[in-house]
Amino acid sequence: MKHILMLATGGTIACRQTGHGLAPALTGEELLEFIPELKHICKVTVLNPMSVDSTDMTAEHRLRIARVIWDNRDGYDGFVITHGTDTLAYTAALFSHVLRAFGKPVILTGAQRPMGAEESDAEGNLLGAFRVACEDYPGVAAVVHGQVIRGTRIAKVDSRGISAFRSINAPADGIINNMGKVIINHRPERGGEPEFVENVDASVVLMKLTPDLDPTIIDFLGRYNKVIIEGFGSGGVPTRLEKVVQKLILSGTRVYLTTQCLSGGADLHKYKVGRRAEAMGAVCLGDRTTEDALAAVMCGEL
Repeated sequence: MKHILMLATGGTIACRQTGHGLAPALTGEELLEFIPELKHICKVTVLNPMSVDSTDMTAEHRLRIARVIWDNRDGYDGFVITHGTDTLAYTAALFSHVLRAFGKPVILTGAQRPMGAEESDAEGNLLGAFRVACEDYPGVAAVVHGQVIRGTRIAKVDSRGISAFRSINAPADGIINNMGKVIINHRPERGGEPEFVENVDASVVLMKLTPDLDPTIIDFLGRYNKVIIEGFGSGGVPTRLEKVVQKLILSGTRVYLTTQCLSGGADLHKYKVGRRAEAMGAVCLGDRTTEDALAAVMCGEL
């Protein structure tokens, strides 16, 4: 029987109503009480490194969790992390780059409704996460609403609905069918030797273009080493902003371009505005999700 380490970090899945709205309250041990059938699937050890709303998650929180996973790599067959859904995609992406070639399942899950609430998705998501953690899936993924979505492809697309996540620019890696069977169609490549990335630069700013953006805002971004600009459609820099973006690049700031579109990706070769941006030195982020692009830039991969 596989031995899985569960790390409970808070989020809606662990929430209870307070006089001021929902707030994380349940421990990992308390969450497991809702899925008694788990004892027939795997052995579980629980750690409770933090209990926060995922809105409050920073790179520091994420690296603390990742370090616990790394330090326990040899002691367990897989890992399950319960997490708030609002920033789950950011954590999944960062783990994908920090835990390089990890070689074992690192499965994140959460819920749109608290564990034990009416019509909650929490029990199914958590049980599914453990099922996938017992599979030979060598990398980071999220298990939500019967989908197994790779950590670099997941995005939250609905703030209220139960089926809140989508795999972007790639099919989901697998599903959990109505019988509880895990079907993995795509597995990450195992890569080289496992590595924990120590140096993560969280000083990266993400800016969304709007049609009438004040150019002086871009001047302000010169205090950052790296800037990601979410452009329109296939990507590019509006003509009226080209000079100030070029000034930013010449000052030493690394500028990356992606798209505000949920799928399809950026392509700076398609239009003249994109080619001019590339000629200035802007780096195209292709079909990466915004969360994955941010993580890759933070980890110095781009």
